[in-house]
Amino acid sequence: MTTLNDFAPTAPPRLPTFTRTVERALVHRASVAEVLVTDLLSTGGGSFSAGAQLPLGHGYFSDHRRTPVTYDFLLLLEAARQAGIAASHRCLDVPPDTAFLVNSWSIRIDDPETLVPGGRPGELYLSGAVHPLEGRNGRLRGVGSHVSLRMSGRTVGRARIDVGTVRGADYAKLRFLQRRSDPPLTEDLRMAGRGPRADAAAVGRRNPANVVLGAPRSTGGTVSAPVEPRFDNSSLFDHSYDHIPANVLSEAARQLAHLAGAPVQAAVTQCVAQFTRFAELDAPLTAATRVRGTQPGGTSPAGFTVDFRQDGAPVGRISLAFGPGTGTAVRTGPEDR
Repeated sequence: MTTLNDFAPTAPPRLPTFTRTVERALVHRASVAEVLVTDLLSTGGGSFSAGAQLPLGHGYFSDHRRTPVTYDFLLLLEAARQAGIAASHRCLDVPPDTAFLVNSWSIRIDDPETLVPGGRPGELYLSGAVHPLEGRNGRLRGVGSHVSLRMSGRTVGRARIDVGTVRGADYAKLRFLQRRSDPPLTEDLRMAGRGPRADAAAVGRRNPANVVLGAPRSTGGTVSAPVEPRFDNSSLFDHSYDHIPANVLSEAARQLAHLAGAPVQAAVTQCVAQFTRFAELDAPLTAATRVRGTQPGGTSPAGFTVDFRQDGAPVGRISLAFGPGTGTAVRTGPEDR
């Protein structure tokens, strides 16, 4: 028998809201001020939709010399990372004491014009899915995620992140086995001395505290620099770390690309990163790339590939592409011979 209820309109799916942030532990942040995700909705299986509020002014993410100012690619990646972690806990029931270690991440920005801030904080909609990565014994060894990013009704980009997962009790054992010692922590190295720094303006920064490279060197067609972030920068190190995380390495790649010829007015429109081992805090870490116009393999002049090495072994590789920008290459000083 047909009733009036059979013709009642179905309620439209609820959209994520932006009234308050989610619990900071859900996205593995120590400071509420560093939480971007405001809402997370499970839409079945591992699928989810989320909202993230993008700040108009932020001591790190907004500190650039670009004109016009745009929301940064690392801010979007951080929003996607937080949404993926929250979805892993809520949709896949990943235990709360699990450490998430970025193995790879990538982002492609298709509509950079939409990323110009307005008069209010940006409202970013994220829709995507998380899926478990299982080892041969059936235990969870990681989580993969893919996310579509939308603002103002337009798709601005897409991101993918693959992380390894380690339960809290096993993490310390893993790090000890890898090093044959306990790793130091950033909280113990906050006042550690550093040598000469890269020039803030040359790497696209206004605040010297956001410079993560030491003094660069130019040899032939290669520019290199030690990776030496300030461990007291609470935006880069929201809590204590025993290694240099993916976001800091990605920032180092961007800053080195500016030294190699990417104009500081140009924004990153694509990032593809692979991380092969922990970047330790207590050993020299070097980033290197070819200067503009000498990238191998027919790479576009707007693209740069940065390699990271520590103790003679590769740590990771990050490729960046930049959008239109004006300016000239920044000199790093006389060539070292």
